[in-house]
Amino acid sequence: MRHVFNVWQNIEKRLWSAKGIFLLLDFDGTLTPIVKRPREAELSSEMEGILKFLAKKRGFEVAIISGRALSDLKQKIKIRNIIYVGNHGLEIERKGKNFIYPQASKSIPTMKELKKILKARLGSIKGTIVEDKRVGLAVHYRMVKNSDVPELERMVRQIFRPFMEKRKIKIGHGKKILEAKAPIMWDKGKAASMLLDSFKQEKPLSIYLGDDKTDEDAFSALDGKGITVFVGKPGKSKAKFFLRNVSEVGTFLKKLSALKLGGCKTRCTKKSPV
Repeated sequence: MRHVFNVWQNIEKRLWSAKGIFLLLDFDGTLTPIVKRPREAELSSEMEGILKFLAKKRGFEVAIISGRALSDLKQKIKIRNIIYVGNHGLEIERKGKNFIYPQASKSIPTMKELKKILKARLGSIKGTIVEDKRVGLAVHYRMVKNSDVPELERMVRQIFRPFMEKRKIKIGHGKKILEAKAPIMWDKGKAASMLLDSFKQEKPLSIYLGDDKTDEDAFSALDGKGITVFVGKPGKSKAKFFLRNVSEVGTFLKKLSALKLGGCKTRCTKKSPV
């Protein structure tokens, strides 16, 4: 991976000649720093202002794509004229229209059952947070003592196992997170590809920024179709470029805000996937 600003002139030329830009951004760890409690994540006023500007900018389309529930994501951001993608792509809202991946809603009763079991069994491990994401469920253990983490992971996997064996869930992993997901072959990469394919006539250049394992699906799906950027310390990733932290993401988005597109003579049109 190459640092974005070390090769900015080359990237800028590619952006300038694009027939429009489709900007896809993860939320936690990309637009906001990782926090101990998910509810404490907050979009800074500066970042909010940049996103609002880009959402209105000619030739740009902005999507926030997150593992958070759609309702949670919207409450955190509250910006009009952008696409909201929640639960790793299972929920999408675009121009007031909602899309829930077929069969995902069938997992809601399972998630409710799992939530009760997890809260009862994990209550003795201090720092554990069980997040209800409606069509998914996440166990956060960022605040759990290191010495308790192995036991927590063992218990969670033990609870998940019978549901997995009955193909009611699949397991996902993130930064200090274990997730129960709907047993569907769908992820951020497939959601991003669907949204990109929804543009008609002039295809925009996609730019995807993310910091977690779940973003690797999108890096892979968009390989060769745009610019993929890992946020964090450079390591093993399918992304072609990297930015070190949320602060550098802000600088990158400011550069996009100042960019004048040469390839998109009219506002790029798109058809809705929902």
